Amino acid sequence: MRLWPFGRKSEKRNISRTDLWGSGEDIAQIRGDSIHTALSLIPVFAATRLIADSVASLPLETYKQTKGVIIRTDDPSLLKNPTAYGTVYDWVHRAVTSLALRGNAYGLILERDKTGNPTLIEWQHPDFVSLEMDDTRFKPVWFVNGKRLDNNEDLVHIPGYTLPGKVLGVSPIKAAQLTIETGIQAQRFGHDWLANGATPSAVLETEDAVTWDQAQDIKRKFKQAAKGREPVALGLGISYKPISVPAEESQFLATLRATNTDIANIYGIPAELIGGDTNKSMTYSTTEQEQIKLVLYALRPYLVKIELALSRLFPNRICFKFNVDAVLRADTKTRYESYALALTNRWMNVDEVRALEDLPPLPDGKGKEYGQPVPELATPAPPEPAALPPGGTPNSE
Repeated sequence: MRLWPFGRKSEKRNISRTDLWGSGEDIAQIRGDSIHTALSLIPVFAATRLIADSVASLPLETYKQTKGVIIRTDDPSLLKNPTAYGTVYDWVHRAVTSLALRGNAYGLILERDKTGNPTLIEWQHPDFVSLEMDDTRFKPVWFVNGKRLDNNEDLVHIPGYTLPGKVLGVSPIKAAQLTIETGIQAQRFGHDWLANGATPSAVLETEDAVTWDQAQDIKRKFKQAAKGREPVALGLGISYKPISVPAEESQFLATLRATNTDIANIYGIPAELIGGDTNKSMTYSTTEQEQIKLVLYALRPYLVKIELALSRLFPNRICFKFNVDAVLRADTKTRYESYALALTNRWMNVDEVRALEDLPPLPDGKGKEYGQPVPELATPAPPEPAALPPGGTPNSE
């Protein structure tokens, strides 16, 4: 008795891997320029998280220019409680995340003090803010949540990578849409390959004619037995021919690594931080040098853009700066040597050095003077040679 009756003989019919397991999600439905879809790709999430976490963790300090000298001053109300939803860290984090994903950050000024300075700014989802004409030749007309904004002064717009003649910044994930979609496809291929019990691609082949219902019945029974790790009874006239290669030979792992490296290059961060390939021709570098590269090439553009945008909101000679010492903090020996140079050359005093180490000033103003002598470290004397026995010579037995 045949397992599946096929009827009369006809041309050869195949049931391919696509019939058995499906072809996966249509690439047209994987919108790599969608924020949520892009964040499902691990290197995109890792890169944007690294940048946003690093910038948000830096102290944002206020300075005032007086007679050509910039000095530290008290923070305004905006930096003490800038949002109704979280802390200053969360507030800065939202702005950087918006820049990193959409290339633009949009904030609505909801409250001002008596002098007109903003005291509350809420960052808006970048997909809910639009511009009528993205052209610098026209006066900007903004829409927030589909409603036209009456006063442009209430909108804080920070563009990222901009093109001449354009108002809006270029979206990094839209510019890298093809790379992101390729990475998502490779990522889902690996998931499907494992989810299907590592069953290789194959063809069920017969010399007999197969109707649509019979093909569906063959496929269902084969998948049921294969997923249960049971022996598959193919019946008369059916042959099983694997046509796939192992996952490692299909190079999908290499595709994932290449995607990680491409994403790292887009965001200017060292590729090894998000699982990409390191340039093997690079010479050995210290942790401090890697931190300097991270600040210069990845973080600095975000820092400067946010600093300038916030400074423009306060016209009374107030400016804002991120303190990057938290990222560039050197090892103990290097820091102490730098402090010694600063004290010796009289451009720092002891109290300033102590403040950098989170220590209180010296009592009675003793640490405010400049040019205080720095004690030199005592150099240990070399050990004296051991006494030789009478008539002995070095290395003699």
